[in-house]
Amino acid sequence: MPMTRRVLSPANQITILRLVFVPVFVMLVLAGKFRLAFGVIVVAALSDALDGTVARLTGNVTPVGVALDPIADKILMSAAFIILAYRNALPWWLTIMVLSRDGGILLTALLISLVAGYRPFHPTLLGKASTAVQITTVIVAVARLGWPAWVAEKWLEALVDLAAFFTVASAAHYLWVVRRRYAEHAASASEKLSG
Repeated sequence: MPMTRRVLSPANQITILRLVFVPVFVMLVLAGKFRLAFGVIVVAALSDALDGTVARLTGNVTPVGVALDPIADKILMSAAFIILAYRNALPWWLTIMVLSRDGGILLTALLISLVAGYRPFHPTLLGKASTAVQITTVIVAVARLGWPAWVAEKWLEALVDLAAFFTVASAAHYLWVVRRRYAEHAASASEKLSG
């Protein structure tokens, strides 16, 4: 299969589309078009579930897709949290917490790649749960802006607390996973030197 077809597989096109949604979502929130922004963020969230499913069903999981999918997720989530905090729909402390966690994970993955060579940094179950809670929090925050009479503030407050818990818990779990991987890498390198 030609390289272009592998890179522009249907699953990767869905992931790229999610990146296109980012500036559209930000512009809609800035313009106060919250109901349209709600539609965009829901479609973006669905595309996150769809791209991996399409890749597996078509047997077309590519290295580009594996790398691009989490990057698209991080860009979408970072932009959403920042713009919603700017609009006072989400607290800044949660936004800083989410950005710090994601920045730490990306930096750690980069350091692992530099030290031990590239290794896929697959999300853990707790990491996936954290992302799911974060995207749900964003969707409910946008829904509250668009339909304040229909979306209770206490629902959003509960999700904010839940997102904070999962963000901290998944960050701690990732640190544990990284420490274990580093210990395994060090032991393997030591065996090679002694052997």
